[in-house]
Amino acid sequence: MTELVPDTIDDPLATRGRSFYLPTPSDPVFAMLHRPERAVHSNTGVILCAPFGWDELSAHRSLRCWAGVLAQAGHPTLRFDLPGTGDSGGSPRAPRRLDAWTDAVDAAAAFLRASEGCERIAAIGIGLGGIVACRALALGAPIDDLLLWGVTARGRMFMRELQAFARILDAETVHTAAAKDTPPGPDDSDVIGEGAMNASGFLLTAETVSDFEALDLTTMPVPNAAHHRVMLLRRDSGDVDRRLLEHFERSGVELTVSDGPGYGTMMVDPQFAKPPWEVFEHTATWIGEAAGAESGAVAPTRAPAGGDCALELMIDGCAVRETPFEFDFEGNQLTGVLTEPVSGAGGGAALCAVLLNPGAVRRIGHHRMWVEVARRWALRGVPTLRLDVVGVGDSDGTEGMYAPRTSFQRAEFSRQVIAAFDELEQRGLPGQFIVGGLCSGAYWGLHASLTDDRVRGLLLVNLLAFFWSEDFGAMRDARRARALLRERDIGTIARILAADRWRMARMARVTVRRARGGRGGANVVDRSDADIVGVLDRLREHDVESLLLLSLGEPLYDDLVAFGLLERLGEWPNLHLDRIPTAEHVFRSAWSQAYIHDALDQALARTLGEQSRRSAAA
Repeated sequence: MTELVPDTIDDPLATRGRSFYLPTPSDPVFAMLHRPERAVHSNTGVILCAPFGWDELSAHRSLRCWAGVLAQAGHPTLRFDLPGTGDSGGSPRAPRRLDAWTDAVDAAAAFLRASEGCERIAAIGIGLGGIVACRALALGAPIDDLLLWGVTARGRMFMRELQAFARILDAETVHTAAAKDTPPGPDDSDVIGEGAMNASGFLLTAETVSDFEALDLTTMPVPNAAHHRVMLLRRDSGDVDRRLLEHFERSGVELTVSDGPGYGTMMVDPQFAKPPWEVFEHTATWIGEAAGAESGAVAPTRAPAGGDCALELMIDGCAVRETPFEFDFEGNQLTGVLTEPVSGAGGGAALCAVLLNPGAVRRIGHHRMWVEVARRWALRGVPTLRLDVVGVGDSDGTEGMYAPRTSFQRAEFSRQVIAAFDELEQRGLPGQFIVGGLCSGAYWGLHASLTDDRVRGLLLVNLLAFFWSEDFGAMRDARRARALLRERDIGTIARILAADRWRMARMARVTVRRARGGRGGANVVDRSDADIVGVLDRLREHDVESLLLLSLGEPLYDDLVAFGLLERLGEWPNLHLDRIPTAEHVFRSAWSQAYIHDALDQALARTLGEQSRRSAAA
C-alpha cells in the first residue's frame, strides 16, 4: 500500500482542537474537541480512546492527526486522557481505575452526542483504550460503532503484552562500565507495592492489574447487537485477536476486518513515530458509511456544553487550578497546561516554573512526571507551566519535522521558552522563572537562561551537552569506544553498532572532515572545555541556582572528568551536581522516579530560599 498524506493535514487549523475539562463520575478528564470547519457536519461523532503508557506517548501526535482527518471528513471528534493519565485529574494510585476509565468513555460519548447534535457515536480504541471502550459499550455507554486496533479479548493477555514490552526496553539499555559496578537499585515493589505493575515507567496498581486480568470481553454480551458496527484492524502483519473476532461474529454485529498497516511505525519513539495516513482515511470512510451518517447536523458555534475551561483539583486537602495555556509563536499556536495555586496556597512565591518536554514527548513528560511535579509545586505557591514546543504534543507544526537525529539539540528552541516567559508575565504571573527539562528540554532551558536574565533557577536533568555539534558527538563516541576497547568489552561495542549504525557513520564523517582540516578539527575538545567554564561562570554571575542531575554513564559527566572540571566545582557555589544511581536515561523504574522527584523538590527549595534572601537583602 502506498503512503497517503492528505493535503488538509498541512493546515494546522485542520488538526487544532479546543481544550476543556469534561466531568466524569470519578475524576475530570482533559479533552480536545476537533470540530469540522464546515457549518453542516455528519451526524456521526467519534471519540478516540487512547492506548496506555508508552504507547500513548508514542501515538499521541498520530491521534491528533487522526482527529484532524475525521474532522475534515465532517465528523466531530473528541480526544481525551483517561482519569489518572495524561493531563486529566486523578492518580493512577486511586482505587477502581477500570471503572473510572469505563465511566470516562461513557461520559465522552454522551458529551459528544449532546454537545454536537450527533445521532451516532463511533469509538476508536487502541490497546487498553479499545478494551475499555468494549467494556463501556457492553455496560450501556451510548456508543454505536466500535473500531478496534491492537485489542485483545482477555485482559490477562494485554497485561502480558505490557510486561513483554517492558522487558524489551530493559534489554535495549546499554550498560556502561560505571553502571555495571553499581549495585542494583531497590526492587520496584518496594515503591509501588506488591502485585502492582511498572509498565515501562507507568504505574498500574495491584487492584488495576487484578481487575484487568479478570476481564474477558467475550463474556460481556453486546446489547442490541444488530444496531452496532464493529471494525477490527490488524496490526501490520499480525492478525486480529481470534477470540474477539469469534465473539463479535456470534453476537450478530455488522463486522468488518481490515488491514492496519503502520501500527508499528506509530508506536516507536515519539521522535520517529509516523502517522499511518492510509488507515486514517480508510477508517474515516468506514465511519461515514453508517446509516444516516451523511444527513446534516448544524455545527454549534458555542463552546462545548458540559465542559469546563479550568480544572480545580484537591491535593492533600489543598486546591490547585489547571488551565489550558495557548499562545502564538511566529504563526504557530503553542500549547501547554498551567497549574496554579488557589487562594494564595503555599504563600504565593514570586516565581514561575516552566517544564520542558524531552524531545518529542508531549508536555506530561516521561511517565507523567511533569504533571506530578506541576501539581506539587503549585501547592508550594509556584505557578507551573508544562509546555509543548512546535511540532510536539498539541502544538502546531509539521509532522515528522524532528525525525533527523540531531533535531532537538538546537539552541534556537530557547526562543520558544522565552516566548512562554513573556506570555506568562503578560498574564500577570511572576516575571522570574525556574526552568527545567530532561535531555533536550534541559538544553533549551539552559540556553534560555543564557539569554534571559529572568531565569533564577535551572534544572538540568541528563543534559547531553552545554553546546552540541556533530563533531562533539563523534568525539564522545570515539572516546567511549576507546574506553570499551581498553576494557575488552567487545560485546557492548557490537550491541551499540547493531542498534545504532548512525553513530558509526557520524564518527566516520567527522574523522574524514577533521583529516581534511574541516570545521571543528582537533580543537573541538579545547573549545568544549572553555564553553562549559563560560556557561558556569555566567550562571554564577547572574545568581542562577542550578541543578545538574546526571544518571550513571551520561556523557556530560565524562566530559567534566575529561576536562578536569570536577575538581573545580567549588568555583561555582550556585551549581549542585547530583548523580542518580541508575543507568536509565528516562527513568522507567519507580525508585529512580522517586529519586528525581525528591531532587527536583530540593532544587526548588534552594531557589525559593535564594529568592527570599535576595528579597530580604533588598
